[in-house]
Amino acid sequence: MAISLQPFHEIPIPAPITGDTDARDPDAMHRSSATPMSPTDQRYRECLDNARRVCAAGTVPTMLVIGGPEMAAVRCNEALATLLNHPRAATRDESGPTLLPGGWAAVADALRPLYGVEGTGGSATPPDGAPLQLPTEPPLSLRATPLLVDGRVVGVLATATMDGAIAKLEEAMRAEVARTTAARSRFLASASHDLRQPFQAMRLFLDALTTQVEGNARASRTAGMLANAMTAGEQLLNALLDISTLDAGTVEADLQPVSLDAMLQSLAEEFRPQAEEKGLRLRLHLPCQAFTRSDPVLLGRIVRNLLANAIRYTQRGGILLGLRERDGQWRIEVWDTGFGIPQDKLDVIFDEFHQLTNPARDPTRGLGLGLAIVRRLSVLLSAPIDVRSRSGRGSVFAVTVDRLEGEGALADAPSATASSDHGAAAVPLDGMRILVVDDDSMVLSGLLLTLESWGCAFVSASNMREVFAAVDGLEGPPDAILTDLRLPGKVSGFDVIDRVRKLFKANIPAVVLTGETAPESLLEGQRRGCAFLHKPLHPGDLRRVLEEVRRDGTAGC
Repeated sequence: MAISLQPFHEIPIPAPITGDTDARDPDAMHRSSATPMSPTDQRYRECLDNARRVCAAGTVPTMLVIGGPEMAAVRCNEALATLLNHPRAATRDESGPTLLPGGWAAVADALRPLYGVEGTGGSATPPDGAPLQLPTEPPLSLRATPLLVDGRVVGVLATATMDGAIAKLEEAMRAEVARTTAARSRFLASASHDLRQPFQAMRLFLDALTTQVEGNARASRTAGMLANAMTAGEQLLNALLDISTLDAGTVEADLQPVSLDAMLQSLAEEFRPQAEEKGLRLRLHLPCQAFTRSDPVLLGRIVRNLLANAIRYTQRGGILLGLRERDGQWRIEVWDTGFGIPQDKLDVIFDEFHQLTNPARDPTRGLGLGLAIVRRLSVLLSAPIDVRSRSGRGSVFAVTVDRLEGEGALADAPSATASSDHGAAAVPLDGMRILVVDDDSMVLSGLLLTLESWGCAFVSASNMREVFAAVDGLEGPPDAILTDLRLPGKVSGFDVIDRVRKLFKANIPAVVLTGETAPESLLEGQRRGCAFLHKPLHPGDLRRVLEEVRRDGTAGC
């Protein structure tokens, strides 16, 4: 129906009586002698003022059209101005073509019948209302209603229909989510590198310092305490970045056949020394060979976190790592004889920084982030996790994965018991020539100190220009390239590797240092046969890779 907005009747506030009012107010005489506004003009003004108030107060997108459609002035409320990306339209009148460039003609055609204009198929008497669509993506549907003063249409008030408003708001929300997700991914890519750089430099300096103070018991003890503090900081940083990366949706599962019995056997061997150090017995129950399709790295991480928690919160008794079949699926179960969990706390234990038995926030007893990561990984892998517990008796955490059948599973599944060279004799690195490239001066200094303590010969650079200057004095190719992935400008560590290999016409072994985990970078490195070391790296890991290069002439990934 048509709207006739009545004026708000307010009690006038008398002006203060002064003897020199006209003298102080130069406009007073002009106002007193001005022609009084006609009753029709007064109603017209009050109608539009009230319509502006109604428009501004609307919670759904609303538009006020003042005057005829061809020469209309348009005012939007804040919701519609935001959707149209035209915020000024919420605070001042805009012309139709300015508000909707290229689209106002269609809107004007839809509005014209409301004014009862002859020759448009309408009549002298305007209809009560009409549907209206704004040419947005997706189109926004509104219900337009004429505003009447003395039976004459002076404007139109158009309000979004619920379906149209909801659809448009959903579209805007999806666009905002996509924008913030992309921004968050860029932030995490930068933060993963930049936040790890200081820890990397400190770790390398600490390793060099530890070597220098050997034989000094007091200094060695201080260096050991510093190492423990650094390890706690690294663990917290890595856990927070992992959670943020998972929440941002930038981690993708690499699904492949996985031998569960081989994986669990390897994990049991990995954690058995930790359990025995606390006087606990770690048992393994594997009824048969078992295969699933999952990401072996992410699934292994779930089980590692569960085993680490079980050992941390069990004081006596033991741990059981088991596998059983249920309803055509495999259940990986971790049993412990620890404190147990009250029934009303079974959900909150998966929250960040929630620890039932560590109210003092002792970092040596964990950070309270392990189960938060487990929950996110289980969602990513579609591997539900459940927990049962009795206070004072212990708990059992179970991860359910699909069962993979067929002879192909055995052939395709990678072995989880990868060969390890931890027991191999150390290979001396004396005289090994290494090109070291990093744009962070602290990290570069730490790397050079560490390599120097191992007897390596090295040349260093912080950018591509310095790389060419550094290798120019070499009589032959370096034995290895050690480079950061992110370098100044648009240059990457891969560019350094490609240019140096091309310069010497040799497939020089390369090790890439990075704080990022983007799969695209990993694939680029694998294509070049590079080894990856993720920051903050431990000097022992770097030495292991360099020993492999010295022994085999290749850098294992």
